[in-house]
Amino acid sequence: MTGQNRSYWEEELYNQKYDVVIIGAGLTGMSAAYFYKLNQPNKKVLVLDRGIFPIGASTRNAGFACIGSVGELKSDLELEDKSAVMQRVKSRYAGLNLLRETIGDENMDYGSVGGWEIFTEQSEYDQVAEFVPQLNEWMEQTIGEEEVYKLGEYQGYKGIFNRVEGLLHPGKALKTLHQKAINVGVEFRWETEVNAISEDRKSISLANDWIIACEQLLVATNAFSKNLLPDLEVTPGRGYVFITKPIDHLSWKGTFHVDEGYIYFRNLGEDRLLLGGARNQAKSEEETVNFGINPSIKAHLIEFANDVLQLPNGWKIDREWSGIMGFTPSKAYKLEPIGDQAFIAVGLSGMGVALGMQLGRDVAKLMRQNG
Repeated sequence: MTGQNRSYWEEELYNQKYDVVIIGAGLTGMSAAYFYKLNQPNKKVLVLDRGIFPIGASTRNAGFACIGSVGELKSDLELEDKSAVMQRVKSRYAGLNLLRETIGDENMDYGSVGGWEIFTEQSEYDQVAEFVPQLNEWMEQTIGEEEVYKLGEYQGYKGIFNRVEGLLHPGKALKTLHQKAINVGVEFRWETEVNAISEDRKSISLANDWIIACEQLLVATNAFSKNLLPDLEVTPGRGYVFITKPIDHLSWKGTFHVDEGYIYFRNLGEDRLLLGGARNQAKSEEETVNFGINPSIKAHLIEFANDVLQLPNGWKIDREWSGIMGFTPSKAYKLEPIGDQAFIAVGLSGMGVALGMQLGRDVAKLMRQNG
């Protein structure tokens, strides 16, 4: 749409300069907008998203409120030192507390049910279990919680229980945050795809030839960030999830992780099971920004449901979907400047529920300090 074809009313309402423009209306972007506007009520803040609602991972995750299983953290320590791994745990724990305080447990169906890590091999359990006393000491030093992990058994499998984890409804959480952001004066434009960011980071061009100018810019598009910033080190990772039809006498209640966190499952209500993950079964194939279902991963999870969870004969999938996460090489998120007054907040590496709001608040503070 060229300038000559735009009405006076369109130019008056939409062709204006904003103090802050945020690309991406997921948990990170929406949180950044909310906290920025909350502390700078006179600033004009605009959030853009290409969908009718955020669909990358913020509303397509499995609804786990987790900080990390023992197996996952032990695996992380093979790649990074203790300080880096435990700093991530601290950020996840603080992020979940901020999410609960801001949204309210009742507004996202939060349940403090804890989380089990289940082991199907005794040798694997033995190796991980011996790390529990040391990790409990680190947890007390890092987040102030005593005896976070406890050895136990669930449904005949050896396991480790994490008492500080829970579950939630991510869609309700985002809906509540969206309303909070509107209430403080944040503007939103849905179904608005950004084509490019100007070299000076002071404007963006949209698919309909509109140009939006801004004083400060934030890119919070996580896995999709390379579409706008090709050199960014964030790799997409597709995650598959399905929900069963009602199952009589469903015995699995709570949240569960297997295989260093790659497989995860939980009950949904009293009689349905949500199961997802197994991205490590076809890791390179799942490094994509295209939504879809990998048949080999689906087959692996169905086999897991039958052989490990021993769901009753005849159980069926009710619905299934995929979400796209964004991973950095070290699993540490990126909060960095990409210009004089432009920033990125991306690469949450599968922990967006725990990290997204905290990261949004942190980048909002950084933008205020630099604005």
